[in-house]
Amino acid sequence: VWDWLTGQISALLYELFRFTGSYGWAIILLTIVIKAALHPLTRKQLKSMKEMQKLAPLLQSLQRKHKEDPRQLNREMMDLYRAHGVNPLSGCLPMVLQMPILFALYNVLSHTANFRSLQGEPLKNIPFLPWDLLVHPMTVISEIGKFGIYGAAFYAAIPVLIAGSTWMQQKVSVTDPSQARMFVFMPFLIGYFSLNFPVGLSLYWFTSTMAYVAEYLLVVGLPGSAPKASPAPPAPEEPRPKPTEHRERAAGTTRRKSKGK
Repeated sequence: VWDWLTGQISALLYELFRFTGSYGWAIILLTIVIKAALHPLTRKQLKSMKEMQKLAPLLQSLQRKHKEDPRQLNREMMDLYRAHGVNPLSGCLPMVLQMPILFALYNVLSHTANFRSLQGEPLKNIPFLPWDLLVHPMTVISEIGKFGIYGAAFYAAIPVLIAGSTWMQQKVSVTDPSQARMFVFMPFLIGYFSLNFPVGLSLYWFTSTMAYVAEYLLVVGLPGSAPKASPAPPAPEEPRPKPTEHRERAAGTTRRKSKGK
């Protein structure tokens, strides 16, 4: 099944290359086609994420209330999910179903043998804009004397684009401040990894990331601060005694003191 899936994606990439005459545009179109095919699953995942974000303040309130009783906390959380019709695992299934396709696409773009000319011959270089899709940016940057300062600058822009698109994806999709702090180094890490990947693979990553941002904005909307939990109602104040009641109580106290004497 894995070989069949990889072969189908490789064949589709080649057909798109024949249609566009450029492997760069073929990779972009292939990424968009696959994202469009997986959009129903992605949409389901994003809707589940949106519902969970709405419940976040209520969940935090329950966690504070039952922090000493995990079993009661779990019961209360399940009741909350049922009351709002939310399945916390519904967002995981679409992601799992997408993984084989995404890994197969990664496998196709990582092997230069999948890039052939119109005559069927393996290609040694694939120019696209100022880059070669088969070149690793680190190779050019480390040999700046061979490729020149301008060539090195173009390839040095690859990790910047990858890190920037990854940061944008996190900015719109990660709304929990604690998660945002945990993933703060992820864009830099992905950008560093792109130095040792072929530019063609980075082109796929950039296109896929920006397509996900567009999907998120389409389904969830513009990012904003999470809604705050409704404050607890204030405790009712005890009724204050009326002035006449106060005078009557004071007079009664005086009479009791007089009798005591």
